[in-house]
Amino acid sequence: MPLIRKTGTSVPKELGLFFPMVTPKGTTIDVFVYASPLQSLDSDPVGPVGLLKRHRTLLEAIASEKYDRTGAGGDGILQITIDDLLAGQAGNEVIGRDGDT
Repeated sequence: MPLIRKTGTSVPKELGLFFPMVTPKGTTIDVFVYASPLQSLDSDPVGPVGLLKRHRTLLEAIASEKYDRTGAGGDGILQITIDDLLAGQAGNEVIGRDGDT
């Protein structure tokens, strides 16, 4: 059955960013992070995608550590939360404008 238009106003949703990683067994995991936690830790106006690119190495390290602890969800998605970012920040240097940390 096709979708039917629903009347009403458009509502902005939180922007989510995904990037793939691979487990040692070759399974692809989609790592997901909302834009707002990234923007709260780095206020540079490059935008969410720019922040993802800038901090990709740190995000990959956080995702890898979280996967080791909790695994991915049944849907193959691993979400990085603000708490994960803060813990990763505490374990590394503070996120800044000049690189991954």
